[in-house]
Amino acid sequence: MMSLEEMHSYLVAPEIEPRQLLRCALAVRSSEIQAYFALLGEKRVQVEGMARKLGKSRATAQRLLQDLVSKGLAIRTESFIGRGGYLYEYRAVPPEKVKETMKRIIDEWHEKMVKYLEEFPRAVQREAAKQ
Repeated sequence: MMSLEEMHSYLVAPEIEPRQLLRCALAVRSSEIQAYFALLGEKRVQVEGMARKLGKSRATAQRLLQDLVSKGLAIRTESFIGRGGYLYEYRAVPPEKVKETMKRIIDEWHEKMVKYLEEFPRAVQREAAKQ
């Protein structure tokens, strides 16, 4: 999770890089961002291929791909390959879709902050009265 200090540093920065925006809006880790960018360069990838591409273990690549799916940055498809087996492949969610998700999250955050700002003077007075 990003600290308020980190978030403030992004707000006052002259420019925000895509990595910073992903981290701020979606609370993704650097390793997840690296995996997402690697996945964008592929049509589909299996866990072993992602492990090679990232130079990570199979277990780490699998965890990263699962995290990307849970955070809306990747889609997992499964295909039956016979004898009860399945083939799992991952593909990146297109940046335009990720943008829509981030915009929705930022809009919700903004609405919440506006409500807190409306309450701010009364909340400060309550806090001061406790002193």
